[in-house]
This record gives sequence, structure tokens and C-alpha cells, in this order.
Amino acid sequence: MFKLSSRISRTSTVALLALGLTLSVANAAPVKTLTFADFEDGALSPSGWVVGSQQGATTTVSTDTSKNLNGSRGSLRATYPIATGGVYAWAAYKIPANTNDIYLDFWAKMPGSKQGVKFLKVFGGNDGVGYSNTTFGLDYTGGDSGSMYQVSFGDGSAKANDTASVINFDGTYPQWIGRSFGKAVVETPPKSRWKSADWGVDWHHFKLHLKYNSGTSAETEVADGEYYVEVDGKVYVNATGLFNRHYSNLPIDRVEFFNWAQNGTQPFEIWLDDIRVTTGGFLQPSAPKPPALAPAK
Repeated sequence: MFKLSSRISRTSTVALLALGLTLSVANAAPVKTLTFADFEDGALSPSGWVVGSQQGATTTVSTDTSKNLNGSRGSLRATYPIATGGVYAWAAYKIPANTNDIYLDFWAKMPGSKQGVKFLKVFGGNDGVGYSNTTFGLDYTGGDSGSMYQVSFGDGSAKANDTASVINFDGTYPQWIGRSFGKAVVETPPKSRWKSADWGVDWHHFKLHLKYNSGTSAETEVADGEYYVEVDGKVYVNATGLFNRHYSNLPIDRVEFFNWAQNGTQPFEIWLDDIRVTTGGFLQPSAPKPPALAPAK
């Protein structure tokens, strides 16, 4: 029997099965889907979700099959005004209690102006004293607005953990991961960001993974946190052995798409579809990439 460690379990099994190999992942939990939002029924807020907007932004379910993912009956669309700073739109899913390890698989596009936005933020529970948040954001610093260039989090040195530590996609400043520096294994294979120009006008496939490090006291905490970022089949981050929470922080509370934007220069829009949140790994195989849109005449 061909065996894989749990660290490799993120990758597709298709190639192995094609070779006639039997896949076994040691001590791996079965993959469980917590939510799958395809917006086919036109509901703005599917079960377990809260979707909304403010400050001149809108959130709607598009029925335009020429623009929707794979010509489907519904895709979620958020429009932003010129963002001066604030939360303009949100699509939030409440994670079941006592969950510390999640996988996210979804499609997104930014067909117009490329602008910066939080994009996807994973919020830890807030007990009024501390929390542990992670952001898979799109650059709004002005470096390359709309590009995905880092994972930001906290290393658990204090009870409030958000953006004090980062993993840069280009591999620079590796010490910025915080107190697990020198021990964690952080791979950033392309040594480059996913550029704003990579958006084009088409849909793109994102696969993200977050695992909180374990332990409930200073004596028992273990640097076994993980992050994984894949866009259109290309791995940008594969990190293990991290501290990314304080031992007293609560489990994951929710995932939230869209969220905060600032330093905007143009109105913009983001589309989402086929959002799947799982535990135990990614559900394979993923849906095929939709065909490229025909050039406008």
C-alpha cells in the first residue's frame, strides 16, 4: 500500500490513482463538507451564511449566465465604491464550534479595476480579551493593488493576534513569521506574488488551508500550525510548524469574504462561486476551470 503523510494529504490524489496506487493517509480524518454555496437557487444568504453591504457597496446574486461561473444560474457579486477605508461588503459563514482546522475551495474573479481588499479573513472567537485572526488579502498598500502577496496572522506571543506576523509569497523577510522562525518549514515555491494582472477578466480557482497550532497552556502549546495557498493549481505557500494563535484563544469562529478595503482609486467588483468549506482536507477532484470569456466586440 502506498502511504502519504497527513502533510501531503492536501494534494490531488488523481495522479496516484491513475498509476494504480492505493492512497492511504495516516491518522487523517475523513473529509467533511461544512458548507457548499453555489448560489444556484438565487438566495443571497445560503444556509449558515450572512451576506450584506453598506456605504454604497452592493451584494447581489447574478442571474447573467454569460458572466456566471460555468454559465450557472447564480454567482455572488459584490460591488465597491472608491474605497476610502471600511467594511463595504461581507459574505460570512459561521464555523461549527471547536473547529481549529479548515480548508477553503472556491472560485473568484475581479473583472474590472484591480483594487485592494481583505478578500478572505478567518476570524477566531473573541472572548473580549483575545482572538486569533488570519487574512488572505489582496494588496491595498499601493504596491500592486489587487494582488495576493502574503498571509497575515499573529504568532501567539500575546492574546490578540491578527496581522503582526506574515508569510510573504516572494519569500522575503522569513523572520516575519514570528516566534516559530528557524523551526517552521515555510515553502513559497514561485517566490512571487499572484499579480493583479493575473486576474484578467476570467474566473480563478483558490484553495486555502488554515490550521491553528495546538495546546491549551504555555507548557502544552505546540508549533504545529499550517497555511496553504494555491491559485489555479499553482502552490504559493505551503507552511507547517507555525505558531499562529495564543494557547488561550478560542477556536475558529467564521470565515468572511470581501470585507475591508481602503486606498481605492476606482470602483471595483469581486465575484465568488462554488464556495466549499471542509475539514479533513480538500474534497477531490475540483470542478474544471471554466472556459475563457470571448473578447468584447
